Amino acid sequence: MTILGFQNLILSWHRTNKRSMPWRKTNDPYKILVSEVMLQQTQAARVIPKYKEFLKQFPALSSLAKTSNKKLLRAWRGLGYWRRAKYLKQTAQILVRAKAMNLQTPSDLETLPGIGPYTARALACFAFGNTEAFLDTNIRRTYLHFFFKNKKNVPDKEILKIAQRAIDSLPKKITPREWHYALFDYGALVLKDKEINKQSKHYAKQSKFKGSFRSFRARIMHMILTQNQNKISQAMLQRFLRHELKKEKSSWSANDIISSLLKDGLLKKSRGAYSL
Repeated sequence: MTILGFQNLILSWHRTNKRSMPWRKTNDPYKILVSEVMLQQTQAARVIPKYKEFLKQFPALSSLAKTSNKKLLRAWRGLGYWRRAKYLKQTAQILVRAKAMNLQTPSDLETLPGIGPYTARALACFAFGNTEAFLDTNIRRTYLHFFFKNKKNVPDKEILKIAQRAIDSLPKKITPREWHYALFDYGALVLKDKEINKQSKHYAKQSKFKGSFRSFRARIMHMILTQNQNKISQAMLQRFLRHELKKEKSSWSANDIISSLLKDGLLKKSRGAYSL
């Protein structure tokens, strides 16, 4: 397929099939930042209600930057990958000190906590009109389907060559932002049930959450967030976690799980007690 034919097919389909999502209706870099961090490893359907609730509590960088960790993590509950919330707060603090959301290029954005190559490029595109190509699961799937049929072990650098050509030759009335939304939607809706991404050199099957190391970290966070007191004793936390591990017949170490939360800054330890 030619680049022109590909563009026409995707854009024609998208005119009548585009998805409506709240972050697509704003040009506010802060709101787009929140959506992109939430969408890391979390499906859009789960993100939409949390995104709306989060912005009600933290409508601007300044309100997020000064909130307590407990309030932040309570607002984040249900999204998982808790470190993202802490990174988002740290980013807000950096940007408030800088007095503006003035980092606009992917290389600048990658200097912020928790912002990797994909998120930096997505944010640069959606908030600032950057034209650099980027891939997520759905975009990669779309390019693999049309340009790499029956090929295996396809590296992202080969896909990105075609992706950049597609952006550079877009019709003048189509922005890179609109183009990427179209690619997202086609990959998510039309190609949803196809196992195309196994053709990618970078494909990795996601491990099950239940019984995983991450699942026990989440149980600790949920337990502490539902407590009325600000601190929980070391003995109580150890008892709770050992009970959960025994219930699942898990071989994970309670100390290792707690240590990982301390290392990530999600827990603090002081005088034999833990707090957020």
